[in-house]
Amino acid sequence: MILKSLKINTDRVALEWASAAEGPVFVKLITEFTNKIKDIGTLGSSEGLNREELMRKMKAASMAVKGMKLRMAFAKQAKQMKKDKAYGHLPSKEKLLTVLINEMARYEKLCET
Repeated sequence: MILKSLKINTDRVALEWASAAEGPVFVKLITEFTNKIKDIGTLGSSEGLNREELMRKMKAASMAVKGMKLRMAFAKQAKQMKKDKAYGHLPSKEKLLTVLINEMARYEKLCET
């Protein structure tokens, strides 16, 4: 959600599993991911964002993630998941995204000054 709101290609992040005994699998995963990143290109340029704009947006996102409003929104979502016994599914992704976008916009304005 954060990368999408920053307009950063979500293929820049991957979560894969390889146990300590699977060295060749780990090498394959890292090699494939590295090649994918090389194909995508430099962060920001392939997304059409200039460096200054990208850095401002990333700083705002970092501040939003550390902020109380977003943490409280996540806590409410977690509480609802527990209540509904629907683990792994956000009850209201839209509410969480709204809080994230609003907080990022607020912090981005602060970063401009």
